Amino acid sequence: MMPLDQLIRKIDDIPPLPDIVVKLLHVSRDPNVSTREMVELIKHDPALTIKVLRLCNSSYYGLPRKINSIQEALVYIGTDTLVNFVLAGCLSSFYQTAQNGYGLEEGELWRHSVACAIASQRISLRNNEDTHGQAFTAGLIHDIGKIILNSYVGLEINHIMELVEQHQIAFGEAEKQVLGFSHTEAGAKLARHWNLPEALIEAIEFHQQPQRAKLAPKLVAQVHLGNILCLSFGIGVGTDGLAYTFHPSAMEETGMEIADLYQLSLDIHDDYKKAEDLIGLVA
Repeated sequence: MMPLDQLIRKIDDIPPLPDIVVKLLHVSRDPNVSTREMVELIKHDPALTIKVLRLCNSSYYGLPRKINSIQEALVYIGTDTLVNFVLAGCLSSFYQTAQNGYGLEEGELWRHSVACAIASQRISLRNNEDTHGQAFTAGLIHDIGKIILNSYVGLEINHIMELVEQHQIAFGEAEKQVLGFSHTEAGAKLARHWNLPEALIEAIEFHQQPQRAKLAPKLVAQVHLGNILCLSFGIGVGTDGLAYTFHPSAMEETGMEIADLYQLSLDIHDDYKKAEDLIGLVA
């Protein structure tokens, strides 16, 4: 079993998110923050400014004119999209490496995370919510804990899968029994270490057990369903995806029906195909 202090040391070894990303994640949820304040946060970071302008002028958006400033970018793509792009750019290097402990080849965790982000956002839009940007963020980071526990899971994978098969329990529960922590708990601890908003932390910690969410139950349910859809598409299944438990409570929380998910799957697939250029752009 993995001691708590060992997990904390592992988290401490992971570079912190840049201050600007954490600030953007917090202020983007504040309705009183102006576009001007958002621009001021970003414009003094040349590398970030260049990335944002490349995004806006990419084929993914296909805008009718060239975007030449952060101010224009915010007008065209909106605050939520900009924040999610900044976060994706910072996280892509973490996600690109192979997570062999989970049976994920190089780049597969990144593709799964982007697909889950798109699916979660689509479900949120179907719920007619103006927090769909946050749903994208939550989907993007829901599996961040796998980066922390990858090597430990690799060493104990036979024991973990034995518990899954013999006792018919979810992979995360078997992880916790063997290691002392599931990747969802490890991810939540990392998110707290990065000072991310509490709603996002809850989405990481409970996306496999949406019925346990208290602060943001609908957001967690959206990520749970988004993850299920991505696994059904075969994107980032890995070892644990074969032992993933579906919770019908997520359907009730979001008001979704099976027919709705089937209908959304076509849109999600199209969005994901369009985002492939974007994935390369931020890598």
